[in-house]
Amino acid sequence: MALSAASRDAKDAGGAQVAPRKVPLVDVSGSTILPVRIEYIDQLPVANDKATVKRFTVYTGLLEYVSPKSGRKYLIAEKMRDYEDVAPRGALVHFHYYTGSHKNIYDMYDQWFVVEEGVREYTLKDLVGQHGKKDVKVRLVNLRPISDIDKTVKSEVRAEIMNRGLLPSEYDPIETLYYYWVRQRIHGKPEGGEAEPTAVAEEEERGAGEQVELPPPPEPKPQALEVELATAPTAVASATATAAPQAGAQGLVKIYLLSMRLPSKYLVQDVTLEEGREIRSWEGREGLASRLEGIRRKAYDMIGRAFAHVADYGVWIAVSDEAVKEAEKVSEYVRRELRELPLGQVKNVDIDRLYSVKAIPIYMEPEDAKELLGAALKHLSEDVNVLKEKIKKAEEEKNRRHLAQLERDLNYKQALLESLKKYLDSIK
Repeated sequence: MALSAASRDAKDAGGAQVAPRKVPLVDVSGSTILPVRIEYIDQLPVANDKATVKRFTVYTGLLEYVSPKSGRKYLIAEKMRDYEDVAPRGALVHFHYYTGSHKNIYDMYDQWFVVEEGVREYTLKDLVGQHGKKDVKVRLVNLRPISDIDKTVKSEVRAEIMNRGLLPSEYDPIETLYYYWVRQRIHGKPEGGEAEPTAVAEEEERGAGEQVELPPPPEPKPQALEVELATAPTAVASATATAAPQAGAQGLVKIYLLSMRLPSKYLVQDVTLEEGREIRSWEGREGLASRLEGIRRKAYDMIGRAFAHVADYGVWIAVSDEAVKEAEKVSEYVRRELRELPLGQVKNVDIDRLYSVKAIPIYMEPEDAKELLGAALKHLSEDVNVLKEKIKKAEEEKNRRHLAQLERDLNYKQALLESLKKYLDSIK
């Protein structure tokens, strides 16, 4: 994650904080400026002016940003803030619109475009349609529709970004921007030259629009990924096995990063709008919400047996190949439990597509790997000490059931701690 160098760069020789550094990774702001607009052949529905929101965001680049306080390196988005009727060629545009009452959203549209010369007819799909789908035909001036990427691809792209030593900003759709600009090089391709996303959500699920009178895109070219996903084996082994030190090509150190999408009570929440504010409610669904939270907690307990949470970096890591098997075990548990719930009474949920847990191998410079592992060991050591205190208290209270669980948790944590220590010591 290349954070050590970032920390050093963020301070001058005297240790004082200096101004943050911003280094462009992608910048299309210098391209030819084109007029852009959406002309509505069919009008967008307006249920209530005060409960209607429209956003048209123009992204013009990606920047590597070094925090002057922490020294961490982030990947952030650059936006065009002054105008909505012009944009540089190659910019990516996100259109989002919804309308309804103060309690409910009736109709919603969400679409991505790339700025490119041409006039096109297109159909914006209504993603909600509470009172019937109201798809809207539009004429696009210098805007070419593109699909959003699905969660699987976003996870792969996020890992690729982190392999570059960067943390993606949480405030912008960094993975989508990176995918199209860095992987697809969409800003350098004419119409018809774009490689289609390698994995996008099904059109019915995502509500992707239908483009008319456009030639089909060419077959996608294989993309060279910086991250190779590990194939989860079928056998499930104990997560407490000692890690075997492994080094990648050119002396890089292999670390497993956890990618997980877990369910929560928000899956069955009822969201309404009241005076422009979102109101969340689980009325009548409390039982489902409680069971979902129980599945989530159990999944985290299982994850903690093989992976160490590094709060400083916001990631879960492991060093043993057994972590791949444990991640698969957690994924199977989550999906199995979800299939037993009556979720279909609330909404249609594609469980296998939406929820998964897997270990992704990333390769780091030795110094960066040492820093990450050091942070993990610090947190694990603290966890072990907390568990020992809880065990002592349980012994005093003669709470045998709780004591047995705490002792099992301690065994897992200590085994993981020793595994990480051995791996760290093996890095040269």
